[in-house]
Amino acid sequence: MVLEAREIAEIGGAAVLAAGAAAGGLIYASAWPASRIFGTALTAPRLSGDGRNEIALTFDDGPNPRWTPPLLEVLAKHNVRATFFLIGQYAAAQRSLVRETVAAGHLIGNHTWTHPNLARTSHDKTREELKRTSAELEQIMGAPVRYFRPPFGLRRPATFRIARELGLIPVTWTVIGNDWKAESAREITERVTRLTAKDLGRGYATNLVLHDGSHRTPEADRSRTVDSVRDLLALYRPKRRFVTLDAWES
Repeated sequence: MVLEAREIAEIGGAAVLAAGAAAGGLIYASAWPASRIFGTALTAPRLSGDGRNEIALTFDDGPNPRWTPPLLEVLAKHNVRATFFLIGQYAAAQRSLVRETVAAGHLIGNHTWTHPNLARTSHDKTREELKRTSAELEQIMGAPVRYFRPPFGLRRPATFRIARELGLIPVTWTVIGNDWKAESAREITERVTRLTAKDLGRGYATNLVLHDGSHRTPEADRSRTVDSVRDLLALYRPKRRFVTLDAWES
């Protein structure tokens, strides 16, 4: 069979579109918080009544010796417990701060040892990152670590399976504050209130990600995040109930 130029062009165009769709599907599976293509994760439950008012306030990339302590003070003032996903190598350097966080009633999670992109990390490296971090945190706390959040939210098909084999529950989110690039606390607060309102309107609780640290440097400036948290708690308490992630474990 001989194809004319127009037919060849149409076939070529279809192939490009198919390849683009496949690539888009992989990106969705790897990065979108709610995607279940590469396995399920804890996000936030759909709740009725007062349950919709629940917010799991979570912080990634700490502990930060400069900004985690004032953040703990703000949380204590409002009697709010949060979940902190810690980078293992930072936790190893700030053991007393990790213990202080635990003593204040907060939940600790595994955020890998070096904060790699797990969508590009080998199975063996992924296992090493998670296993080493859990071992360090458990030695510091004297208690098991049960939750894991992948850096950047990125994963590959085996990532969540490896986490579960290590006894970890994968966690993503419903709202992210983009606080690492915000120019003001107000910008963070406005984004969070807008997106949490959408969760509430759809009947879902909110799993909110902010950052008390940074994978780029252990003492990143998170003053804007701390100020935003102060504003958010003043706004939401006592209208909304703050929980740690174990409240949603099925």
